[in-house]
Amino acid sequence: MAKLPRMPGFERMMLYRTARTLARLTVRDLAAQADVSTATITKLENGGELKPATLRKIRGVLEQNGVEFVPHRTWDEWVQPKFEGA
Repeated sequence: MAKLPRMPGFERMMLYRTARTLARLTVRDLAAQADVSTATITKLENGGELKPATLRKIRGVLEQNGVEFVPHRTWDEWVQPKFEGA
């Protein structure tokens, strides 16, 4: 599995809030599917750091719901909708 990038809180907040929006999931939906608390999702979306294993679970759910994490010129990575056939 790829190494998770370390990023400042603001970037983390924008990345995961945008990813959840692209996946069309509520905080409750994402938390339930990732088997974490809503407080954990809120912490992440407010720029807090999580344990790598927890972050991987959340990213996995987002990816299963059509989000792709991609390299970005300015930030370490960004998100976009997963394109069919990609």
